[in-house]
Amino acid sequence: MTAVLYILMRNDLDSMNCGKAIAQGSHASNAFVHHFHGFAQEYNSKSVHMGIETATMSGFNEWENSTRQGFGTVLTLEAKMSDISNRVELFQALGYVAGVIHDPTYPIVDGQVVHYIPLDTCAYVFVPNKENDTMASHLLKQFPLHR
Repeated sequence: MTAVLYILMRNDLDSMNCGKAIAQGSHASNAFVHHFHGFAQEYNSKSVHMGIETATMSGFNEWENSTRQGFGTVLTLEAKMSDISNRVELFQALGYVAGVIHDPTYPIVDGQVVHYIPLDTCAYVFVPNKENDTMASHLLKQFPLHR
C-alpha cells in the first residue's frame, strides 16, 4: 500500500513564483496533518466506520511512519483554481481527507508596494492507497505534475 499526499497547486497566477509555491505547499502539508488529527478524533469516537475511513487511518500511519521525520510521499500537481476546487469537493464528498488552502495574507507586489490579499492558493488530497484506488486515479489524472 502506498499512501500519497497530493498537493494541487494553482498554475493560473502570474504571482505564484517558485518560492510562493513552496510556501503554499508547506501550508497545505501542515493543514493536512491538522485536518487528519481532527479526522482521527472523529474516527475514534465512532463505533462503525466506512471503508475509506479505515483505509485513511491505516494509510496515514503508513505515510507518517515511512520516514523518521514523520512524512511520506508527496506529489505536487498543477491546475487552475476552479478545477482544483471542483476536484476537492468531489474528494470530500467521497470521504477523503481533502481541503483548499486559503491564505489570508497572500502577498502581491505592485512596484514598491506589497498588498496582502486573501486568496485560495492550492489544495491537498490524501489518497491512502494509490496503487488500488482507481477512483482517485481517475479524478487526478487530468492534472500534470507541477513544474
